[in-house]
Amino acid sequence: LPAAITAPMTAEQLEAYTMCFRIEEITQNLQTNTILPESNHPSRSPSPPPEYDPSGRRTNTRHDRHRLRLERERYVLIQQAIQLIPGYRAPAQYHASNRGRGPTKLREKVYIPVRDFPSVSFIGQLLGPRGRSLDEMCAKSGAKIVIRGKGSVKEGRGRGWYNHRQQQEENEPLHCLVIADTPAQMEQAKRLVQGVIEDAIVVPEGENQRKTRQLRDLAVLNGTFRDLEGRQGLGDDGGAGRLPGVICRVCGGGGHIAR
Repeated sequence: LPAAITAPMTAEQLEAYTMCFRIEEITQNLQTNTILPESNHPSRSPSPPPEYDPSGRRTNTRHDRHRLRLERERYVLIQQAIQLIPGYRAPAQYHASNRGRGPTKLREKVYIPVRDFPSVSFIGQLLGPRGRSLDEMCAKSGAKIVIRGKGSVKEGRGRGWYNHRQQQEENEPLHCLVIADTPAQMEQAKRLVQGVIEDAIVVPEGENQRKTRQLRDLAVLNGTFRDLEGRQGLGDDGGAGRLPGVICRVCGGGGHIAR
C-alpha cells in the first residue's frame, strides 16, 4: 500500500486504509524478522522470569514476546477488517504462518475484589454447582474462562503439573483468566464475569437470584430437592427469606443446605 494518501477519503475509508496498512506493516516485519524495538527504548518493560518448554528451550525471550505481541495485534486487526471491509482477504503470509497451529489466542484477566469484599463468595457464584455456571458463561461467550490466583485452589489440592507461567498466575491476586479467539468473544466473556462480580457485591444475598438458582440446582444434584410449591405451614412470614425447594439433609429444614 502507498504510504501517501493523495485522494480525499471518508472516515470509513481512512479507517480501512489505516487498518490494512498496519496489517501489511506487521506482516512484513514478521516475515523479515525485523520485530524488536530499540533496546534502550524508555517504555521498555522489565523482562519476566524465564519460561522453558519440556525440552529445556526458553520460550519467552524478548524476541519471542515481541513477536507474539505483533501476531496478536495482527490477528485482531484482521478479524476487524473481515467484519468491516467487504471482500477483504488476509495476507497469504498470515495463512501460511498459522497453518497447523491455529490463530493466536487473546488472553485477558478480570480481577476479583476479594480484598475489598472478603465476606462475598465470588468463587462460588462464578463456578456454580459443580462448575455449571462457569461452563454456561464459556458456552455463551465462546471463550475459555478459568479462575486463577491466590485462593483459587483449596489447600491440600493441586492442579497437577503446570508450566512457569501457570505457577506465576497462581501467585497473583485472584482473577478470571479469559482466553478467546476473537475480540467479540473476549468482550462478551468479560461482561459476563463482571456481571457476576457486580451482582455478588451489590445485590443483597436474599435477593440474589443467581445464588438462589445455584442453591436450587445444587439441591437437585445432591438429591435433596423437594417441590414446596403449595406447601402449608411456612410460618407467619410466608416463607420469606427461604429458598423454595431446598431442603437441608442434616436437619430436614427448608430454605438452606447443609454446611
